[in-house]
Amino acid sequence: EVYDLVTLLYYTPSTSIPGVTHRAVSTETKVNVNVSVTVESRVCDISPTSYNKLHLLGSVIVNNVGYYSLSLQDLHVTQLSLVSDQWILQSLESNIPLVVYPGASINIPFRAELAPKKPSYFSSVSLGGGPLVDTTSDHVLDLYRRSEACQEANTPSSDTKTPSYSMGMLVFWEGSVSEGGNKTRVLHAQHHASLYATLVPKQEQLLSLGLSYKEAWSADFTTSPLLPVPVTLNITNCYKTSLTVLVTANTTAGKSPKDTLPFMWTGMVQHKLSIPDHVTRSVDLTAVFSTPGVYNINQFSVVVVREGGEDVPQVIQSTSLLRVDSL
Repeated sequence: EVYDLVTLLYYTPSTSIPGVTHRAVSTETKVNVNVSVTVESRVCDISPTSYNKLHLLGSVIVNNVGYYSLSLQDLHVTQLSLVSDQWILQSLESNIPLVVYPGASINIPFRAELAPKKPSYFSSVSLGGGPLVDTTSDHVLDLYRRSEACQEANTPSSDTKTPSYSMGMLVFWEGSVSEGGNKTRVLHAQHHASLYATLVPKQEQLLSLGLSYKEAWSADFTTSPLLPVPVTLNITNCYKTSLTVLVTANTTAGKSPKDTLPFMWTGMVQHKLSIPDHVTRSVDLTAVFSTPGVYNINQFSVVVVREGGEDVPQVIQSTSLLRVDSL
């Protein structure tokens, strides 16, 4: 994009001139701006949890569109800030800096919870363990209010029947810029994106399903090509009688949002259980990853088997994101 900047310089003469208090000179400058960073944010799932709390899973995609021939070098994403008067951003439980190299992109998962009472306008999480940027400062607010993301987030939905939510996302990053020779300068910047989420009603089920796992991992894939991760599936029988349940782990089942990567299940991948009413059983699984990225591990089928009747498929009402970073 090309911007025309007009500067008007006022100055006073060095010697007094009768009738002249000041002079003005107008200068025009053309500035050619190349986009170096793009940010996109999306909601992967919004649904009630087993504890009757409303939660939201989403992701932020940060793309460093520069290349090694350009000046912007490694880009570190340092903070996410959600702009909403209803939702609160939850911690990702990781202090690993997120680096986006020139010409690459990264998918950052996030989780938010509907607040029981009206929260403050911004909620933030640090992605590198550093101090949080003050989102109430004038320069942060001014940049966000002037952005298209702010205008989109403040546009009401045309659907008045389905509960929906509009939000904004601020992405803070820093990167090194080469100034020639061995000189570099660190830039601190913020990008904006808008979010729109529609509530998906929870289906009535015979079972309550939940996954227990560590959400962020790091591995050196140059020394070990595979990263095994333990995952526990907790199954609660909510029905009035005992149920027979068949669990099959496979990477073609479940819900898979865009920009998540494939992985493998290993070990015993099929389990058949008899679960009494209002009793919880656990199934231990092992997922195996071979590359860094963001994964949806909600990739299995759970079926209630009925003798002489039709089997009843069961689902987890949300995606389950796991992030793997490279050491």
